[in-house]
Amino acid sequence: MDAFLVGGFGGFITLFLFVLAILWFILPFAIFGTKNKLDELIEQTRQTNTLLTALRGEVSLLTDDDGVLKASKNK
Repeated sequence: MDAFLVGGFGGFITLFLFVLAILWFILPFAIFGTKNKLDELIEQTRQTNTLLTALRGEVSLLTDDDGVLKASKNK
């Protein structure tokens, strides 16, 4: 077993575990750093949905039941 971890493969495993430990340490900071950005995106999505609802209402006032613009029928 000791001969298995000595040499190039053992060095690779050691390096891999070291990098994995560093990433595991940094992970909570990355998650908490993105929480504020996600909250901003959610708020922007809500604003966009509100604007789209208002736009849909305006378009429905300009169209009839068939979906044709009322102004185009007058021509």
